[in-house]
This record gives sequence, structure tokens and C-alpha cells, in this order.
Amino acid sequence: MAESLESFKSYIGKSEKATDLVTASTMVKFAAALGLENPPLDKGAPIPPGWYGGFFPASHRPSQMRLDGQASGGGIVPPIPLPGRRIGGTRVTFNEPLRIGDEITRVTEIADIKIDDGPSGAMVTVIERNSISNSRGFAVVEERDMVMLSEARAEAAPATPPTVPAQATWSQVIEPNPPLLFRFSAIRFNSHRIHYDRDYVTKVEKLPGLVVQSSLISQLLIEMCRKEIPSRQLKFFDFKSARQIYDTGKFTINGTPSADGREAQLWALDQEGRVSMTATAKFA
Repeated sequence: MAESLESFKSYIGKSEKATDLVTASTMVKFAAALGLENPPLDKGAPIPPGWYGGFFPASHRPSQMRLDGQASGGGIVPPIPLPGRRIGGTRVTFNEPLRIGDEITRVTEIADIKIDDGPSGAMVTVIERNSISNSRGFAVVEERDMVMLSEARAEAAPATPPTVPAQATWSQVIEPNPPLLFRFSAIRFNSHRIHYDRDYVTKVEKLPGLVVQSSLISQLLIEMCRKEIPSRQLKFFDFKSARQIYDTGKFTINGTPSADGREAQLWALDQEGRVSMTATAKFA
């Protein structure tokens, strides 16, 4: 399959533009889903880092949808014929806060496509760069690794499972109940059925339960930083996913700051105490 997968590299450099408006109603939804008080509501108020995910909703129609609810292709997204879908990692630079009332523009570009097709199956990583700007310039630049996997590759265990990166200074237990997962998918207009359709995820994809969104886990890690070091402004956040977390039990998010408070190491442990996600946060 390697030769045919290589043909999708022609999508590198393709881009598209979208516009949106930063609204207080989206802040209310984020706060409600995450169980937080006092979301920003006044015009001109800065929004929390990561909450830009409630804007620029997916626009693919039912006729452009795969069985799993994701886009089947079209536009700049390469229609890679591999069944597994997951986010491998994301890197976000926060240049300046988005504010309530901002008219915002997002330019999405396929920055790179990496192909690994070997004896254990095929994996394609599409690196998507999203640059969000307002009237004051670039506000957020996000690079997302969208991983497509063959069935055999999706079932394979990680070659080198990550270990706990540090002794936790902060720790919080999270119960991934269906309303939380549904609300978070709804805010982001994420129709991927593995996050809310139990019959589909257990009977079709043969997974043990609903999959907790990597974007939700990473946002909970960001919220931990906001709670523990509120005086610091987040400037950069980088996370890598190691394994999926399911709603079959509680999981734990953890973190520890550097001595100077300019950086924090963060991680999430699944129900069995295995590392699911690692992250680095850097502050001004």
C-alpha cells in the first residue's frame, strides 16, 4: 500500500480559510461542561487558553461522512483509506488572548504528511496547522498530528510504553461520564461516534467503552495549570497521546511545576495507572 499512500503527499501545502465570532455563549458551554464558575462574558474579556476549540465547527454534510461520523474527505483533507483515527499530539502557541466579540479568522494548512507502512501495518500522520488571528494579529497557532491507522496497526500495543515523567505535585481524579464526553463533543461539533455512541464503539470498533477525547484530557491539564498557578500566562502547550482512555473507570491527571514556575510537566494516567498522555506547558 506504500506507493498509493505516498500519492497523498500531493495534499501538502493545501489550505483553506474560515471565519467566526468569539461569543459569550460558547464560554458558558465550556464552563458548564468542565464544571467551572464565572466564565468570561463581557465584550473584550479574554477567553481561557484552549477554549478556541469551540469555534470554527466542522462543516461536512451527512453525504461527506464516514460510518464513524468523521469527514470522509473533500477539501484539503486527504481521503486516506485507513479505518483508525486518533489525535497523536498537538502543539499550541498562544501569542495573545482571543477576546469576547473578536472577529476571528482561521487558516488551516496541511503542513506535512508522514507515512509508515511496514510489517505491523500502515500509519499515516497528517500534520494540520491552524493559524487563528484577530484584528490585533496572530493569536493562536496550533499544529495537530492526525493519525490514520490500518486495523492491524490500531490493535498493536505501543512499542515502548511511556513511564510516569515525574513525582506529582498536583493530582486530580476525573470521572469520564457520558454527559461530560457528549457535552465536550457537542461544543466542538465533533461527530466522531467513538465518544458518544456506545453500541457503535463496542460492537463495531470492538473497544471496551466510550473513548475520552484527547482534546478533553489536554484541556483538563490546561485547567489544572490555570487553577494551580493562576498568576502565570500560558504561552505554549504540547501534548502527546500514548494510549486511549475509556469511560470504564476513573482516570487521573497530574502535574509538577519547574522550580522557577516557568514550565510544568503534566500527564494523565488511565484506570490501570498507565500513562495515557504527557504534556509540557510553558508560561510567560
